[in-house]
Amino acid sequence: MKKSINETESKPDYYLDSMLTAEIRFFIMTILAMYESADFNFLKKELSASDGNLSVNLTKLEEAGYISSMKEFVRKKPRTTYKITGLGLERLSRHINKIDSFKQLLDLKEKTNG
Repeated sequence: MKKSINETESKPDYYLDSMLTAEIRFFIMTILAMYESADFNFLKKELSASDGNLSVNLTKLEEAGYISSMKEFVRKKPRTTYKITGLGLERLSRHINKIDSFKQLLDLKEKTNG
């Protein structure tokens, strides 16, 4: 007999990382996985994000241990650079793999119903 959603005690198999379900955080992580590091202005430009929105989401990712930051001064101007951590890369990978498994299930369902 199948369990209903209410009978499931632990997180269900289709659970996605809530830290990465926000579009901006997912794309921050994706950019940081592709590059060794990226500074605030690069992320802001790539994501077309406001300073406030980007800052809040970078802080959430850093507090969760998914990214790290380094602050420095370049020509007397502050610059913050971000890197993805090992934990962040693991969680991003797991998140993408879970989405891919959903896609495979949908593809299989289309084949069997089509």
